[in-house]
Amino acid sequence: MMKFKFLFLFALIAFSGCDSVYKYIFLPPEKEEYVIVPSDDFIKNSKDTLYKLSVGSQSLVYDAKSWKFEIKYMSDYQLNNFEFPEESKAQEFSGNPYTYANWVDPETGVTPRRFSVFKVTIYNYTNTKINFDPEQVLLQTDRGDNFKTYAREKKNARNYSIEEYFQKLKGTSGVEDDVFETRMGIARRTMHYYGKPIYKGDSRDGLIVFDPVVEEVKRLRITIKNFVLSYDENNEPNEFTDLTFSFDQRAMTDEEILAQRGVIPGRRDSTKVIMNAALIKYNSQPGQLIYENSWNPVPRSLPNMINYVGRNSKYTVRLVMGGFGEEDVVNSKIAFIMGNGLVPELSSSFVHQMGDYINNGGTVFIDNCFFNTDYPFKQQFEDLMKSVQAHVKGKAEIKEIPLDHEIFTDPNKLGALPQGMDNFNPRILLKADHLLGLYLDGQLRVILSTKGYPVLWAEEVSNTDITKQLEFGVNLFTYAFKNK
Repeated sequence: MMKFKFLFLFALIAFSGCDSVYKYIFLPPEKEEYVIVPSDDFIKNSKDTLYKLSVGSQSLVYDAKSWKFEIKYMSDYQLNNFEFPEESKAQEFSGNPYTYANWVDPETGVTPRRFSVFKVTIYNYTNTKINFDPEQVLLQTDRGDNFKTYAREKKNARNYSIEEYFQKLKGTSGVEDDVFETRMGIARRTMHYYGKPIYKGDSRDGLIVFDPVVEEVKRLRITIKNFVLSYDENNEPNEFTDLTFSFDQRAMTDEEILAQRGVIPGRRDSTKVIMNAALIKYNSQPGQLIYENSWNPVPRSLPNMINYVGRNSKYTVRLVMGGFGEEDVVNSKIAFIMGNGLVPELSSSFVHQMGDYINNGGTVFIDNCFFNTDYPFKQQFEDLMKSVQAHVKGKAEIKEIPLDHEIFTDPNKLGALPQGMDNFNPRILLKADHLLGLYLDGQLRVILSTKGYPVLWAEEVSNTDITKQLEFGVNLFTYAFKNK
């Protein structure tokens, strides 16, 4: 019988053409990847002019002027690689609660969706206090699905909770207990819950979680019921509104898949070149702020920036993450360090390896991603620059970077220092009017900014034209490539 099967297979290949049959039998078609994006028709057909698209067209926004609500789909790739990379490497024992991480279903050969996850960001500009109950959100699809959001914890939940979901999956081993606690720890820190109000001048962001949307779905609608606009004298909600957002699901193009992975084809010409960019990992002292990865406080920033570089320059950029001593980072042209509001723990080894990196021609860009008047970002990282200055070989000096330097002129002539987050944040009274540089033998090697450009690259400020800030990013990549 087995011999007959092989003879049949041989005949099939011989008479049907080797290549197509071989690919069908031995290399089955790859699973298409799907993405959920704001509906093309939603804004156009909406009678409510307060609905808008975000600057990068990835989020839907309801801007009531006194408050604002933003919602954006979070792909499994982003959750695995940018939000929770360290918790997405242990297959079925991964701590990432929102995806199956790098586990592959042995029956299908692909990784299924565990949930459909959206990020919700709420800004309260002038209302006394507002609030959002994530358990009053409904996702409906053109297939007839009606998905309620998952509650965070079982206690007092009206909906099925993430805690119950993982309790049912949990075994009796100590390893599974640890995985459960890791997943719940992340869920407690990152999922929205109905708690204290959002007061005037504050904002809140978090994730809302639904059952997975299947690939057959093309259109979906998310309805937020009873969004709280005000409270009465007894501190009870007394004014509400409902919000509705529409999304489309479609297969991703090859270019979009590459962009998602931080490998963005540049212009399709003979001059296209490839370069690595690195996001530097470093430790921080414990503090009030909690990030899943303290060294990456704005996960969308560099992927968005790299996407723009790919569309607007000749460079194909691959994003890597690690310490200055790791091979992928050593081979990168430019490295980014992002301030996170916590005190960095920068060891002598960190300083020496950073010094070696710039001695070998690398460029380092350091910027602030947390704006609070009590956060001494500038002093902390100026101290780092001075420590590196003492370590490097050659003549090293720290000085202001003039506006006629290449990072402001090539290929984009900016004319002035682009506005940063400090310009948009009223709490910051002193706006930076220059960047500081560490020069090695006359060559700019370290750039220290307090402007918060990575926050803008991540499109954290809606209704703001960030073209100049993105063009500045292109200049940084161009300079780094030319000088290593």
